[in-house]
Amino acid sequence: LLATIQRATMSSSKAPVAGAASKHSASTRSCLGARSASALGIEAVIARGMEGVARNNELLAESGTPSVFDAVYASSISLTRYLKRLCKHTACSANVLTCALMYIDRLVRRRTIILRAHNLHRVMLACLVAAIKYNDDHFFSNAFYAKVGGVSLEELNRLECALLELLAFDLYVDEEHFKWYRAEVLRTVACHERCLYNCHKQPAAACDLCGAWEGAMTATATT
Repeated sequence: LLATIQRATMSSSKAPVAGAASKHSASTRSCLGARSASALGIEAVIARGMEGVARNNELLAESGTPSVFDAVYASSISLTRYLKRLCKHTACSANVLTCALMYIDRLVRRRTIILRAHNLHRVMLACLVAAIKYNDDHFFSNAFYAKVGGVSLEELNRLECALLELLAFDLYVDEEHFKWYRAEVLRTVACHERCLYNCHKQPAAACDLCGAWEGAMTATATT
């Protein structure tokens, strides 16, 4: 999932974006663990990548079996906006957001969930709540998370129980694997920002950078 998200994110960076110069310095990125995720654009990178994965699944007719995570209709709100809202109101850290992505990665690897437009938001909400509770000593009630996520308390409880069952109630994350995973996520964010900046200044050079970086990441993911 991580390699797919990286490729999808880099592809979305190739289009020139007006006024998209990077606002974050290298020193700022070095303290991501202590900063809120929404302040650094990590949620945008993850959301765009996940949306890309969902589009690929739908093109390949990867529908899967409907689950409690599937809505009747796809949400009219982009996952980027939705995740920004979740991060803003829960004040989750970059570490928590990375942990949530790792849970999603487990689900995808085990093929217990096929990411689609109909389930992206609910999967993200359930995994984020689980990651917050696992990592933080102090957290809000499910009633609060349900209100922020735009679902009823009963529905969030069902989503949380379903997620725990799919993960076999195993939320443990190996420290070394987490450090590697977080480094790749932050590397994706840094490259995404650099691409946006270069696309604004030199579109052709930015596309060359995207292609070279994507090739390097694909090679890394297969070794």
